[in-house]
Amino acid sequence: MARFLMKMQWSIEAMTDDSADQSGDNNTRLFSAIQSFLSKLYGKLKKLRKGLPLKILFFLIGFYCATAFATVIGQTGDWDILSAGLAVAIVEGIGALMYRASFAFLGRIRKMITIFNYWKAGLTLGLFLDSFKYEVDEFLESCNPFNIDINIFSLW
Repeated sequence: MARFLMKMQWSIEAMTDDSADQSGDNNTRLFSAIQSFLSKLYGKLKKLRKGLPLKILFFLIGFYCATAFATVIGQTGDWDILSAGLAVAIVEGIGALMYRASFAFLGRIRKMITIFNYWKAGLTLGLFLDSFKYEVDEFLESCNPFNIDINIFSLW
């Protein structure tokens, strides 16, 4: 019976987690978890900030390429299927290189692959937003909400 009470007492102490008495600092588990989260977040932000202008530049170049790509291909209309297939192949190729960089020869060019991943993100976002542009134009032409006819002389 005494052994059962000792186990019960130990499990209650483990649930309350009096680690402050053992380690010397007065941190709770919640405070320690928040500190751990903030330190990890700070590390990720520091890593993201490294080379930020180059990353933004390649993202904007990708966005510009998407606009140019959609405009040039949209003029002829003959190469739509082939150009869409080429765009998908490029995006998937960059994605495959990005997530399979464990190969020895890809490890050396990891930074270049990461930069092209930002270009890919800009290209994808640009094509996505460009598709909405044409839908909005068609919608505005069909309902014409900015053309308001008011005839004030019809009352007389």
